[in-house]
Amino acid sequence: MWFIEDGGLVMWPLIALSVLVVAIILDRLLVFTTLPLFDADMERRLEAAARGEDTDETLAAAAEKSPPLRPLVEALLGRGAASVREGRATIAIEEIVRGLDRRIGFLGMAARVAPLLGLLGTVIGMIQTFSRLASASGAIDMTLLADGIWQALLTTAAGLVIAIPAVIAQSGFLRREEQVAFALSRLSNRVLMTEAAARPS
Repeated sequence: MWFIEDGGLVMWPLIALSVLVVAIILDRLLVFTTLPLFDADMERRLEAAARGEDTDETLAAAAEKSPPLRPLVEALLGRGAASVREGRATIAIEEIVRGLDRRIGFLGMAARVAPLLGLLGTVIGMIQTFSRLASASGAIDMTLLADGIWQALLTTAAGLVIAIPAVIAQSGFLRREEQVAFALSRLSNRVLMTEAAARPS
């Protein structure tokens, strides 16, 4: 394509970076949209299970509704002291959130690197343009100067086109990640508190 040739060699790493950014955005969108959180009805069933009501049925229903959350439910409704299950639930939440966070950091790196690569391509293009002008004899050809500057700025534009979506996507994913972590921690606390309240004193 014409803008790749006009942009120079730096356009190739920018294209590779753009492909990775798009792939990661699509991958994370798929992960976040396929992680259904429990609705109010399921949360009430989990609280009832914490009081000893239909534990096995609730565990099976929760695992069917959201398989990625099965380790958390098993930790909350499993055997052992409350403190042990609380620790297991904390670990399960951390593992779920870590799975959501995978590769999101690359988006932040791409958002920083892409503009720098674009600037590098622009600087190289400007050096080449002025080098040609310096070696040309006679009056300065303004058309040659304008064409050189225009081509050099292509890489800066490409870097920004990559960086802006990467920043927006990273921000959105991190915000959603925080919401999931809060929802799971809230659910864990509610289930454990329900069990503690139901336990004979």
